[in-house]
Amino acid sequence: MAKNNKQLSWAGFTLIEILVVAGIAGFIATTVIINFSRTRLDLNETANILVSDMRNAQAQAASSVKYGGVLRCGYGIRYIDSVSYAVYAGPSTASTDCTAQNRNFGAEDIVSSTKNFLDTRVEFKSSFNDIFFEPPDPKTYLNNNAALGLSQIITIGKINGSCPSNCKTITIYTSGKIDVQ
Repeated sequence: MAKNNKQLSWAGFTLIEILVVAGIAGFIATTVIINFSRTRLDLNETANILVSDMRNAQAQAASSVKYGGVLRCGYGIRYIDSVSYAVYAGPSTASTDCTAQNRNFGAEDIVSSTKNFLDTRVEFKSSFNDIFFEPPDPKTYLNNNAALGLSQIITIGKINGSCPSNCKTITIYTSGKIDVQ
């Protein structure tokens, strides 16, 4: 009878063996989930980065931030190509009458940064006109026009994808409002 009790006590797994197997399974599951999430296209993230750059330019204009040690007539965003855009500072207030200037990107403007989409599978579905924020209000100019009621739509989406299912739409209004849909 003692022999049978010994055999029963060795049947099964120890707590350490179970913990080791659970740890390995958890590590494999975490690795698979992380790799899967990196391969998934996230248009929300890309749209939010673009909107963040627009709101940053708007805030710089509203607070009359100096660029290059000089007060600027404002800050803007311009289309470069299907996967990149530029953030630019308007001309110097010392050398330009800001109320009479063309707010589209020009010779006196300075590109402060050029941005490419982080996800190489995303593109602008069409070009867009310059967006410019002028202090102190700030006024929003779309293609050099600040008339109230105007808006501009920027559509981003999956390369070779069809809209609206694989796209995000960003609408900018001359009132300064920016919507993402």
